[in-house]
Amino acid sequence: MVIKNETEYERASERADEIFGAKKGTPEEKELQELLKALKAYEDDFVKMLKDNE
Repeated sequence: MVIKNETEYERASERADEIFGAKKGTPEEKELQELLKALKAYEDDFVKMLKDNE
């Protein structure tokens, strides 16, 4: 999963909030892990972009 823009970021963040605390071994837990990885990658890219523009 790759988040490409702010709208996708917001949707992914909202979904992560909805399923936060999913039980281990469930499809929701797997989805949550993927969402968190994608959110982190988007945030890391955003911070990098800000630093590059300084």
